[in-house]
Amino acid sequence: MIYIINDDPVPRINMLQSGTTDLGVIPIENIPDVEGYKMGKFEIIVEKGLLEPTIVYVVLNAHKEPFNNVYVRQALAYATPYELIVQTVYEGYLKPLHGVIPRGFPGYTEYKTINYTGVSYEERIKIAKELISKSGIDPTKYSFEIWYNAGNTQREKIATLLSQSWSQLGFKVSTRALEWPVLLSKTEVAQGWDVWIVGWMPDYLDPDNYAGPLFYGGTRFKEIHVYEVKSPDEISKYISTAKVIDTENYYIVVGEKGSGAKVTVSGKPFIVISYVVDEKATIPVENCTSFVNINPAFYRNITVDAMIIAARWEANPVIREAIYEAVFRASNYEVPLIWIGQYILVRPYWNWLHGRYYHPTLAERYDLLWEDLDAPTVSTGIKDYVNDPYTLVTVTHGWPDTFDPAFNYESFGWEIFHNTGDTLVTYWKNDTEHIIPDLAVAWVHNEDSTEWYFVIRGGVKAYDPWHDKVYDISALDVLFTIWRIARLEGDPSWMITEFIDTNASKVLTEEEFDKVLKEKTLIADYKGQSKQVTSLKELLEFFGYDGPTAGVVYLKLYAPYGPILSILADPFTMVIPAKYLFDNVDTLKGKYEEAMKAAEWGKNPAAWANYIGKGEDEPTHQYLHKYPIGTGPYYIKEYVEGSYIVLDYNPYYWNATLWEQLYGFKP
Repeated sequence: MIYIINDDPVPRINMLQSGTTDLGVIPIENIPDVEGYKMGKFEIIVEKGLLEPTIVYVVLNAHKEPFNNVYVRQALAYATPYELIVQTVYEGYLKPLHGVIPRGFPGYTEYKTINYTGVSYEERIKIAKELISKSGIDPTKYSFEIWYNAGNTQREKIATLLSQSWSQLGFKVSTRALEWPVLLSKTEVAQGWDVWIVGWMPDYLDPDNYAGPLFYGGTRFKEIHVYEVKSPDEISKYISTAKVIDTENYYIVVGEKGSGAKVTVSGKPFIVISYVVDEKATIPVENCTSFVNINPAFYRNITVDAMIIAARWEANPVIREAIYEAVFRASNYEVPLIWIGQYILVRPYWNWLHGRYYHPTLAERYDLLWEDLDAPTVSTGIKDYVNDPYTLVTVTHGWPDTFDPAFNYESFGWEIFHNTGDTLVTYWKNDTEHIIPDLAVAWVHNEDSTEWYFVIRGGVKAYDPWHDKVYDISALDVLFTIWRIARLEGDPSWMITEFIDTNASKVLTEEEFDKVLKEKTLIADYKGQSKQVTSLKELLEFFGYDGPTAGVVYLKLYAPYGPILSILADPFTMVIPAKYLFDNVDTLKGKYEEAMKAAEWGKNPAAWANYIGKGEDEPTHQYLHKYPIGTGPYYIKEYVEGSYIVLDYNPYYWNATLWEQLYGFKP
């Protein structure tokens, strides 16, 4: 598998047309140039039409003037030329969106929302100018830049259209391209930027994965309570202040815990959310990191934050959906992010390539695709590598933010991790309903789903291509990986730190776990079936597994969270062998036994904090950033930053028999 990197769309088009690549990232306006292009009996085909959960949006720095003014933000939203963007940038393959939750998810609503495309563009410019006047600012005194990632022609065009449209309001607007890792780095803090354009592919299929990372302002709470009441008179028992959001079936009333609050609306039931802010635990906005502990706009609103946290932990799906509708309405009104639209799938490739599928959160596994044996052989221009029937080649733009999964929070990197690593659980191809085993062969949880036990597959090895060495994977490595993600506090770490108490989690032997199964009520759920199990043998039989095991990982959740298995299927959780880091990171060399003994071989993971630090300068991160390792179907054989990445079949892949079953192939 070869990734060719080129930020210029013209060479990308030429490479696809010439058969240098099998597929590639082609600007939508150039799809007609490649669709139907022929080479002998083969031609380029284009899959299109499926509405994706992926969205594109514009981030306003709400922590600085003039974007800290809601009327300015609304004015910019009204002045956004959505129709031009949809038709000229995306050739119609984008559906406008005006809130944080896309179509197809609980919480999406059009009830009493502002339709920023509801009137003509000329009328919207008039409304925008009225809002600027209402804001009290003088737009001629403000100059700002719109940033986008170099090589992304769609975002470049959006930036140009926005600069032209927003300039009509009196602002001085310019655009600037930055390399992808640079753009991510510069916008992760509140200072030094104005506006940038980005997309969002969900990490897991739940409205919290939009509302949380894209709209949550980082307020911490000592208490959050949710009550369903029929009469407005009851509300005063729970809160001292009240803000009311009207949704289709409920009034959502949010306020500080106390008494005395009064509301005057009626006609439908109420959902009351009371809160107590934890001022000490709440990080000041200027010290936050985007996507880690605050949304990318650095926008904070206590009412919104209380609703997001309340919905996150709410078990009743009806109440949860109503709260998310209120969150959607707030995002539609406050617009710290200007929601541009929801993607419609468009992907071109040669029809000699077969087996393609689409999953909304995971990239394709390229070892599950195959080519016609009479597909052409074409030089890639990279060393002696050719694109032949046994090699998959794609051309794209940008570069992975990092090869360390604990810090990577973007789709390019996750695509590579999905093909070079293994997670505890996963999805098979395009199935979004059933979580299946990966490194965990079976799992159970307690009755309130706050304790989870995962039995780890035996015989799995991680391949280190930089030293041609292998490492056995065990439950200890799984816990170390998850604990390390939380410890480093990288961009995706919130999905661990918000839900899993990593220091209260631990490693068990099979014998210890078998005893737990006999003493506790533990439930196994798999492919729609549920069963209480009382022994390890019974559990493995329930999952249909009869192979070796390598220990058990116990994960302690702070509270029940329905999508937790989906998070553990995300590629940033791919398992890294702890010993690999202790063998190669200068500050850790020779300390593996010492560190594992200090942590009581996984019984006391907090002890690892004496060896693993935090932040981007942390030595294990700096090492993995350059020298990745994995257990998956491929390994990273070589790369030249900004030019190419070569993946090769992993000769130690634990599931290589799959290739023999599918293709009769042994690596």
